[in-house]
Amino acid sequence: MYNQNCNNRLSGNFKLMILNSSFSRLGLSAYNLVIIWVILDITRSPVLAGLSDSMMTLPLMLSIIVGSFVDRTMIKKELAIVAMIIRISMILIIISLLYYNVDAYIVLSIFISTFMLGFTSDIVDSVRASWTKAFLGEAQYKSGSSLMSFSSMFGEGLGFVISGIIIALGDIKSFIIINIIFIASMIPVIIIKHPGYGGTGSINEYIKNGIKFVVNDKRIKEIILIGLIVNFILGMFGILFISMIQVGFGLPAIYVSIVFGLFIFGVSLGSFTGQKIKGNIGIISVIIFAVIASSLFIISILNNIIFDVFPVLIAGISIGIENVAINTSLIRIIPINMMSRIQGNFNTFTIAVTALSSVIGGLLYDYSGFRSFMILSIPMFIMAILIKFLKNFSGMEY
Repeated sequence: MYNQNCNNRLSGNFKLMILNSSFSRLGLSAYNLVIIWVILDITRSPVLAGLSDSMMTLPLMLSIIVGSFVDRTMIKKELAIVAMIIRISMILIIISLLYYNVDAYIVLSIFISTFMLGFTSDIVDSVRASWTKAFLGEAQYKSGSSLMSFSSMFGEGLGFVISGIIIALGDIKSFIIINIIFIASMIPVIIIKHPGYGGTGSINEYIKNGIKFVVNDKRIKEIILIGLIVNFILGMFGILFISMIQVGFGLPAIYVSIVFGLFIFGVSLGSFTGQKIKGNIGIISVIIFAVIASSLFIISILNNIIFDVFPVLIAGISIGIENVAINTSLIRIIPINMMSRIQGNFNTFTIAVTALSSVIGGLLYDYSGFRSFMILSIPMFIMAILIKFLKNFSGMEY
């Protein structure tokens, strides 16, 4: 048995994994906003800023390979630690190049480092995906998923809040602080103690079995579709709001931190309350997507950074609830020895379509300005209607 936790109390290993996830999200979200702000400051181009942000998600198209390797290997902990060391090293490269103050070098280093941060973070996420089921008992799937989503989103929201503060300290100090956070995220993983587990088949066999499992399970295919839409929202929402605040309103970075902090606080709150919601997952999802669409439409109409606060919070809460529904469903369906590669499939199929969502968001803002949020609300309304036709997903109980 991989799972050694059969009581109702969350294990120490799971709590350490939550700490790792929180610190990682804290560092990554701060990094995302800092690099977008730096690229915008240098190039004044929302498209290039969106492209730099998309470099983080681009490696996830290889996530199925990464997940298969993680499922197979017996040294999951060691692999995660090496990935985190590489992540720290990439930030050091950016810091060293900032001293030369050559715009081309800075932009290039950010693009390359962001790609590597996406790749190494995918490795760590795959290890956590496998450990999640290993550290939780069956009765803890919903509460554990909710707590993981809550803590991760709380860390991400805090990262957005502090990004505006550390940007004011200067580029070099910003990246130094981010690297300290990444170093802190490595400590819980070092402390975790758990018997190694893996397999002996080839990577090709693991990939084929993972794809076969997804193809044969209609529930997972429909969950992937929902995840695609959620990722699309998050990717475009980020670059649209940053462009609106910096380019449209001409406001300082602290306003980006406030808005994003509030949005992620809403996601975190939704994740926490998600464990208390019961009922048909299809009906719940229809309501959630309708609320998200309405929030985006209202943001476009208000066109005021102060009045936009309420719909931003509501959209965040809705996405948080949907995240818990998706994650809990996946944990229940997927066997423990396939967690990483199915998560890899999930990442690959969704990110393959949404990796350029930030670029699309930048282009959309270039051509549509404040009306971009109204345009984004249209596919959300359509999705709310189409969920009723996803019979396998809609028939699940939450």
